[in-house]
Amino acid sequence: MNTELLVQTGLSEVQAKIYLYLIKHGQSTPTEIATGVGENRTTVYSAAEKLEGLGIISQKDKGKIAAYVPNHPSVLEGIAEKRLRKVARQAKNLEGNLPALINYYNEYQSTPGATTFYGREGAQMIYDKIIATGKTFYFVRSRHDEVTNKEALEEFKETRVEAGIEAEDITPSEFTKNTNEDGKKWLLTRTVLPPGEYDSPVEIDIFGDNVAFINYEKNGMSTLIESPEIADAMRQMFLFAKKYIRKATEQDELDKHTD
Repeated sequence: MNTELLVQTGLSEVQAKIYLYLIKHGQSTPTEIATGVGENRTTVYSAAEKLEGLGIISQKDKGKIAAYVPNHPSVLEGIAEKRLRKVARQAKNLEGNLPALINYYNEYQSTPGATTFYGREGAQMIYDKIIATGKTFYFVRSRHDEVTNKEALEEFKETRVEAGIEAEDITPSEFTKNTNEDGKKWLLTRTVLPPGEYDSPVEIDIFGDNVAFINYEKNGMSTLIESPEIADAMRQMFLFAKKYIRKATEQDELDKHTD
């Protein structure tokens, strides 16, 4: 019997050699084990202590000198199951914390260009950047935003108004509840789309030299593009779309049919 099988279960090479030695030779002192496995006594003492803690071997008295005996190999199955549960917990914790870690990495390590964030923290980073930019905020609103991020949106809106940042949006008529007076209060110029014209879960944000896409499905994946040229192009397209929508629709009538 070689040590490979035991090493695969999680034991170190020395621990595996000690266990196999005890199975073959029975009750043995640390000195006898050290001689038998070709390791020094300090190493054997340390490894044996860990094996005893795992329940793989037990300590017996051999006269006045402590000695060890091997326990039944079935104990290894229980140890393996505990390790699997531990790994499963670690994997679950990683899954829950990985988006935040990726966001943290991207925030500090990414170079100008396209950066992807995840979860509500990612959307919050976009909101914070909009406030930090301090310039007029253009956005195509998604019907899904309040469903997944209502509290953060309300806080962002209030912070934006306090900072005096004006906003222009293109929004689905089925979703908006604001009146023109509300628009003045919230520094918002609104263009309303006819029913069914935009049902995507993605919000498009244009601010300063940035364009952001927030997918309110797909775990809140947000992509930020930092490019003056792309931001300018998207801003021009936004204003063109706004002009076309207003020309092609009766905005007052659409307002009357909002929920």
